[in-house]
Amino acid sequence: MKKFLLTAIMLVGLSAVSKAQQGRVGINTTTPAATLDVVANTTDNARPDALLVPRMTAAELSAKDDTSGTYAAPQNGAIVYITAGTGTGARKAKITGPGFYYFDNTVPEWKPFGGGSVAPAGMTVRAQTAATISDADLNNAILVTSNVTFNLATLTKTNGKTITFIDATGGNFFSVTGVHTSASTTPLQSGGSLSYICDGTNWYSYSSF
Repeated sequence: MKKFLLTAIMLVGLSAVSKAQQGRVGINTTTPAATLDVVANTTDNARPDALLVPRMTAAELSAKDDTSGTYAAPQNGAIVYITAGTGTGARKAKITGPGFYYFDNTVPEWKPFGGGSVAPAGMTVRAQTAATISDADLNNAILVTSNVTFNLATLTKTNGKTITFIDATGGNFFSVTGVHTSASTTPLQSGGSLSYICDGTNWYSYSSF
């Protein structure tokens, strides 16, 4: 009889707890205050407390996102952390480096959290090496010291990327091709600079002095 009463009491208690927590999950708490309530365990400093979202490189996300139907309306609002790399294609053009990104199916595209993605490093200036330019020069500047011609068509066209040329030729000037017109461009004066920005298709000059 005592066993029966104890079992009944336990079932009633569990039923009450179940009803109180219906639709809610608690970690380190028996009274979750939201759909998912993760409470820090401050008495165990040897165990880290945090919430980890899926972590992958931009290339690994591309491998998933380029599979038909992987990310669509049911995944609207999905969150990932990009550990390395940058995105390619319209859906991943805003993946510019490590950071948190979420999937917006209304576009559709992956967007960075406000302040979530790592801010790009400040512009660096390197000395000219012949007329060679590469994707490593994007968002940076080149100090030009001789009369050469740079071809922007050799760079990967990514929306928002920039490149700047600083004239240190001593009046010999230099040229830039592969821009939105077929004409070559030279600085307006010795010691000036030329900056270009890409819209994903063409390069456009947006400052010169």
